[in-house]
Amino acid sequence: MTNVNDLLNRTFETSISSFFIRKKLGKGKSGYSYLAESGNQYFVLKFMHNEPCPYYEFGDNNKVSLEINAYHKLKECGILLPELIDHDVEKNYLVKEYIEGIAACELIAGDKITEPIIKQLFKMYCLVKNAGLNIDYFPTNFILRGSRLFYIDYECNPYNPEWDLLNWGIYYWANTEGFREYLSTGDILFINESPETGIPVKKPFEEEVSVWIKKYE
Repeated sequence: MTNVNDLLNRTFETSISSFFIRKKLGKGKSGYSYLAESGNQYFVLKFMHNEPCPYYEFGDNNKVSLEINAYHKLKECGILLPELIDHDVEKNYLVKEYIEGIAACELIAGDKITEPIIKQLFKMYCLVKNAGLNIDYFPTNFILRGSRLFYIDYECNPYNPEWDLLNWGIYYWANTEGFREYLSTGDILFINESPETGIPVKKPFEEEVSVWIKKYE
């Protein structure tokens, strides 16, 4: 298995190309993502990990296979996604299109979330809900490229109102100060009620969230 802690400034070989790993982009519930270069173009290499998450279970499913299946489901829904370039179940990685832009978490922290952004987020919610799905509405999973909002993760799950946009994800998008502190310190308690539950701080943002729901749902 690839050592995800020993990839920076190294070349990684795939069946389609050699990729030079430029920098670490982030870590999610399923894997580590890196900015990689090949032929003067940038891509995202995502390597799956087996690290536990206290509020999410993958079961015995292969994470690469799960993401590929999710990618095709979301494409059918019409969600803006980075294109899937390559994958290898045995070597436990995906190669994805690199979406250059501004992460939603940075927009939130900078108090730069606009109505068109929230409108696009609610449109995604409606598209996936109609297909019986949830996506991961945590703001690190979204990039604004120009005026278009992309969902850069491939994760989706069967629809459950407890974890949908209205009851869960949208509260993160309203928490400007919390995200500013979270990005600065890494302390999840600025945006979550506890580190174990994955439930956002809600009470201070109920009024703003209610306005968004009435306007865009």
